Amino acid sequence: MHHPTGSAVTRIRAGGKRSRTGCRTCRARRVKCDETPVTCHNCTSTGRKCDGYDAQRLPRDRKKRASKNKATLQLDVGKTINWAMTSDERQCFSYFHNHTIPTLLQFFDSTLWQTHVLQLSRYEPPVYHAIVALSAIHRQSEAHGMQLASPASIRADDAWHRFAQDQLGRSVMLLNQRCASQDPSLREVILVCCLLFILADLLRGRYDDAFQHLRGGLGILKELQASGNVSNAFCQVEQSLVSAFAHLDILASHYDRVFPMLAPVNHLQSAPSISHDTQDSSPEYWSLQEVRSAFDIILRKSYRFCSKCLGVSDEEIARNYESLQSEQIEVWSQVAEFKSGFEPFYATFYNKLNPKEQRGLDIIKLHLLSIPVGLKSLLLGSNRAALSYYTSDLETVCSMVEEIMARFTERPSVTLENGVIAPLFHSATLCPDYSVRWWALELLRSWPHREGPFDSNWITFLSEESLRLELEMRCEQEPGFRDTVFFLRGEELSVDKMISRIGCSQRKQLQGKRRGVAGDPPSDFLEIFPEFKNMQTWSCVRAFMAFSAGIKKTTV
Repeated sequence: MHHPTGSAVTRIRAGGKRSRTGCRTCRARRVKCDETPVTCHNCTSTGRKCDGYDAQRLPRDRKKRASKNKATLQLDVGKTINWAMTSDERQCFSYFHNHTIPTLLQFFDSTLWQTHVLQLSRYEPPVYHAIVALSAIHRQSEAHGMQLASPASIRADDAWHRFAQDQLGRSVMLLNQRCASQDPSLREVILVCCLLFILADLLRGRYDDAFQHLRGGLGILKELQASGNVSNAFCQVEQSLVSAFAHLDILASHYDRVFPMLAPVNHLQSAPSISHDTQDSSPEYWSLQEVRSAFDIILRKSYRFCSKCLGVSDEEIARNYESLQSEQIEVWSQVAEFKSGFEPFYATFYNKLNPKEQRGLDIIKLHLLSIPVGLKSLLLGSNRAALSYYTSDLETVCSMVEEIMARFTERPSVTLENGVIAPLFHSATLCPDYSVRWWALELLRSWPHREGPFDSNWITFLSEESLRLELEMRCEQEPGFRDTVFFLRGEELSVDKMISRIGCSQRKQLQGKRRGVAGDPPSDFLEIFPEFKNMQTWSCVRAFMAFSAGIKKTTV
């Protein structure tokens, strides 16, 4: 009888089922771990450092749909890292490299995502672990259709989010270990990690944490601003990273009035080569970057004014009307000046740009139509009848968004850029024409995604609830209104059918969240999300609450 040799037996065991609970070092080396508590004997006996055990692991893909090409791609990505990667980390890092980055670049190119972040991840473990965490969260968010996220909606048994939280903890721990370091690159490492933390928290609906990280990052940049020569100070930090923080600073002004914190973006960058004709004060732009830089200045001013005025009562508007109107006119004139330089650039250079750059210009053109409507409507208070003057503009906004979406076959699930959400919010809430509002709602529902802190799901929910309240009010106050039939987007809908459709959409948005009895609209949506401590400071929520209060006052 033949007896297998010891080496043969060893080979048989090596080909058996490998443990998924071994230490990080052994798993990265693809050797069997003896799983000794704290540090494994397999590492210490050979003089290696044992990196300990992962508290969380990703679930196995039981369907095993991954192809050889995908596995090879993961291996190729892993070769760029200067340390051993676990299989879970390799999977997430590959997802970030091949999916998350292209997603973030769908609106505009950026050296931040194209080169800088990946370069840092190759020799900075804190950045690496933050990338792995963001990728896991992004992957799981897309797997669930980019639903409305809140801390309470993340199930305790979700292995992907637990894994991401563990990776975030590793990143923070490594940053803390270097906090006393005199390494001149540490500031930039902290800022990149901070940006990745912000994205991860926004995708998880953890707005308070995200804005805390944003304040921290902006605080570092403000210190650089205060250090003397602004342009020289910011040479210490990758310019595209500064631009990303500056843009988030603008968007966040709708969520907390502490923002924007930084000086205008033209103070952060070298001034673009904008020329002025002696006969005409209109600015002239010669590159897309110049247009984007100038537009961010306009966006900053308009968002700051809008966030201050949204949700303000008629009485407060009346008390401060003179100063508010003066500021409104100033902002509007600056928007008009930018537009006078933008339109010639659009007409001259649009056909010379690639499809992505054309899309970026179309987005700016969309905002130049939407922002003036928002500015002019802010001081109207409850006089919604006056909004009928802007119906044509708000209808054009919907038409432009539909055209952009038709050409946008691979729509991003997340971006740091401002896109279609804010313009559609205006059309879905301000327009007195129900066909336009219904159109805007359909467009919002068709593309669930995030634009920085803006979540299309939140805007859809608030806009739907505003329309539902208005329909219910008119049913109570106008005899026969409930029997009215509207022709909306190619079909005839009664008022009851519209309310029913809104209810179905809201229940879908709130799937898995706290809410009232199934089938009933929420009595107070603020009570549905108690974990959002500062929700009342969000400008969209303040506007909704003011509108809701006006509806209740009218029906009493």
